[in-house]
Amino acid sequence: MDPLLVAGCAAGGLLIGDALEPLADRLPKKLPLDRPWWRCPTCGAPDTSIGRIPLLRTRYRFSACPACGEPRSHPTRPAVQPFLTACVLAAMAVRFGPDVGLAAYSVVGVALVAIAVIDVESRIVPNRILYPAVFLAAPLFVITAAVDHRWGSLWHACACAAIGFVALFAVHVAYPKGMGFGDVRLAGLVGGAAGWMGFRAAFVAFFLMFLLGSVGGIIQLAVTGGGRRTAIGFAPYMAAGTLAVVIFTMPIFHVIHPLLYGNGS
Repeated sequence: MDPLLVAGCAAGGLLIGDALEPLADRLPKKLPLDRPWWRCPTCGAPDTSIGRIPLLRTRYRFSACPACGEPRSHPTRPAVQPFLTACVLAAMAVRFGPDVGLAAYSVVGVALVAIAVIDVESRIVPNRILYPAVFLAAPLFVITAAVDHRWGSLWHACACAAIGFVALFAVHVAYPKGMGFGDVRLAGLVGGAAGWMGFRAAFVAFFLMFLLGSVGGIIQLAVTGGGRRTAIGFAPYMAAGTLAVVIFTMPIFHVIHPLLYGNGS
């Protein structure tokens, strides 16, 4: 493990997570991404003084808008999103070290955190985050395959991306209200990211997604008192299952493998 690399990725994650806040605030509302990026969502007044300083503005967002007096709709998100992004990127640095693949997985990790945060709040998977992530990560995986001669891994990633998309598309067609098409599109990204590790890794990732989604959905319904028609965002569980397999590949396999294959046969 390279401590400087891990620290650098963690610091970068804090700044990137902080910069993603305007996307989390505006994309669900279909607001334009014009400047000033940091402004009150109610009156449009730009943030001033400490509100313009990255990370430090987190404390500022807990207070009401000084211009119109309206409380912030999501005061904790500016703190949670940078923290999660920093943790994911630091974990990626520990997992991959100074490897070319770190760049590809960093893109995937940042995108999954941003998408999960938005889906928790708004029940949507924004294409304006998903598509750029795919278009950035795909060539980075190709470069990684070329540098490390891992064309087999690239083939696994492509195949698992296609399989994941088709599988969730079938679920969407069978039960559109239970599986949104945004989750279907996201399945291509997470399938490819997990599939780079191999077909078994992709299988375990999707298994964890549905397991976590089932448990999380039951807990959510129990806490909120909702019924069968209550909307439950699946993207956070897709992100959690994928990141768990990517970051903790071997520990998870040590637990899952005996369950799936008996005594290792």
